[in-house]
Amino acid sequence: MLRDDEYGRLKIVNIVIPHEGRVRTLIRSSFLLAQRQSETGYGLSGDSFQMAGVTAAQVMILPDDVAVTEGDTITPEITGRALPIESFITVSAEDALADALGLVLRASVADGKITDDELLRIAPALEGRTWRSGISAAVGDVYASGASLWRCVQAHTTQSDWKPGQATALWHKVEVVSKNETRVWDAGISYAVGDVVAFPDASGQQYECIQAHTSQSGWEPSNVPALWRNADA
Repeated sequence: MLRDDEYGRLKIVNIVIPHEGRVRTLIRSSFLLAQRQSETGYGLSGDSFQMAGVTAAQVMILPDDVAVTEGDTITPEITGRALPIESFITVSAEDALADALGLVLRASVADGKITDDELLRIAPALEGRTWRSGISAAVGDVYASGASLWRCVQAHTTQSDWKPGQATALWHKVEVVSKNETRVWDAGISYAVGDVVAFPDASGQQYECIQAHTSQSGWEPSNVPALWRNADA
């Protein structure tokens, strides 16, 4: 983002790389562009430099009227004048449209205005929304993992041991079964009392849910009589 004053003149920014409380490196630039690359990492570029994977703790951005030189001690007064990296992020029209559509989708899913069946029909439009670690997932966000779509039911930052299908308190699987299709038990599904499923596959034993719950690995119908009963018994 170009930093102009009220007269349209370019402002110089100082990019400080600190080390042990001092200014290790000082870069002056007439502009600074920032791009978010991960939950905490940014890409920075200016007149004659480019940085990747930089965190807010690794750089300090100061306006030109803060006098600093290499080797100076970084005082609380200097720290207090630092500019947030987020204020230099530029967003393209294409990215802004994608973000806007994502917000609308999230709100609609969280409010129950879009059904699982409708989500599956728009699955091609969700291409690129693949679950990975480090995502700030909000209630209603939809991501693909494996061959399935998953709805976020509890806001969190994703991590490797909270994958959809494993963290059933965080993700519900988008599941639609046609009228004549046998419903097969799976993990990550919200089952209601009276639901009937087959296990371990479509030709397996039929079970009826006797206690509402969200399924998870280890709670297979044959293993948890408190949740399922033999539908043929």
